[in-house]
Amino acid sequence: MIEAIQARLADFHPGQGPKYQALSTAIVGAISSGDWIPGARLPTEAELAQVLPYSLGTIQKAYGELVKNGLVIRERGRGSFVAPLRRQMAEPWHCRFLGDDGKILPIYPRLIGHETAKKDPRWTRLFGPQGKIIRIDRFISVNREFDLLNRYFSPYALVRPLLKLPSDEMETANFKAVVVRELGMPIGRITQTIEMADKKVWRQLAIQSPPHLVLEAIAYSAEGQAVYFQEIYIPPSPRKLLFDSELRY
Repeated sequence: MIEAIQARLADFHPGQGPKYQALSTAIVGAISSGDWIPGARLPTEAELAQVLPYSLGTIQKAYGELVKNGLVIRERGRGSFVAPLRRQMAEPWHCRFLGDDGKILPIYPRLIGHETAKKDPRWTRLFGPQGKIIRIDRFISVNREFDLLNRYFSPYALVRPLLKLPSDEMETANFKAVVVRELGMPIGRITQTIEMADKKVWRQLAIQSPPHLVLEAIAYSAEGQAVYFQEIYIPPSPRKLLFDSELRY
């Protein structure tokens, strides 16, 4: 098991990033490739410190990041284990990254929570005097290679069917599909823009590594009513992000 990590760390060179991120990436690679299967017990931090050129603090920080991202679970008195596989979201629209074969990579969301959004002039411009706007936050793992932060905003009247879902269903739900199905409100148009992420903003968010880009998406009903607004914070990645104009239901 430790050999799988050492093999992946062999290609890491100082200057490519923090050591804890290199170790975390190596462990994610071992999990994604099947070297470590769900339920497998990971080496302890002390065991890794004996064989890797990393301090115990660096190793603990790498494990902490994996736990926070839901890839590793800790059990008191037993150790750390590869977490059960996250459920995959069906037919994503905004997070369609392409693999080497040109196919859309699977994504695995993890629900953070929801709350009433803070007042913002954007909500009046988009939704009119709708009153309460709800924000739903999720981390989305793209093929378990990197994580996005997804923030979904919509009027309470439109987001209510999502809030009624059990948390495990809400976690992986395709929000656009739920709105279409539960409210009978087909999405007629989606606009998407992408720009450099504002450092002042992402530093206030629960993001492990600095995002490079932020994608903003607005969905409109066939009658022209704004249905939702989304922000997706995207870290640097070699993967291509797919945009096209065909809406599928």
